[in-house]
Amino acid sequence: MPPGQEATMSTFAGDGGLFVSDPLMIGLLVLLAVVLGFGLTVTFVLWRLVRGVRRWVARRRGVAAAQPWMVRKSGPARDVAKLRRELSDEVSEADRMLSRAKDGRVFVADAQALLEDLKVGAASLDANLASVQNYSDTAQQRRALEALRAQVAKLIETSYLARQTVLQTEIADRERHLTDLSDHVERQAEALKIYRDESHSLNLDDLREHPAR
Repeated sequence: MPPGQEATMSTFAGDGGLFVSDPLMIGLLVLLAVVLGFGLTVTFVLWRLVRGVRRWVARRRGVAAAQPWMVRKSGPARDVAKLRRELSDEVSEADRMLSRAKDGRVFVADAQALLEDLKVGAASLDANLASVQNYSDTAQQRRALEALRAQVAKLIETSYLARQTVLQTEIADRERHLTDLSDHVERQAEALKIYRDESHSLNLDDLREHPAR
């Protein structure tokens, strides 16, 4: 090595193997290890994400494949399936609304009893529709569907009317409650104002009767 220059890197062999003592080189090796570790982590995360998406797509395809082929085709079988979905959706909404209604607030009937009647009627209709959906004769399907469609529509209309009645009742009850609450707070505020005014008046009278000496 020329005089006046110091070695910036020394490599030597020892019992443990080859060592690098230059700080810059050590830093580069550490940075390389960090980058490599980060790359592996990102790769693993992306792999898990892609795998999850593929599984989700496979499940969706499996659900679609599990549905009867006649439901996906046009015709009475598809109409029956649509009618069953509409019936199920309405009963679910009625259950959500009527299950929290107080007794005697739907017309003059018990809300829970009305909900139970709706569920029983819907279950009976759905069983009939499921049977019609499996008919092999499309002409028979159409005739049976026409006979059941009016009953499904009537039950859905009844359920919807019950839900609207509960909603309007809750709105009216809430309005009365809020009015009573507002009146109560206003009375309390007025009483506090009167109390403060009277207390201030009493203090002034005391000062007049007992002037400072």
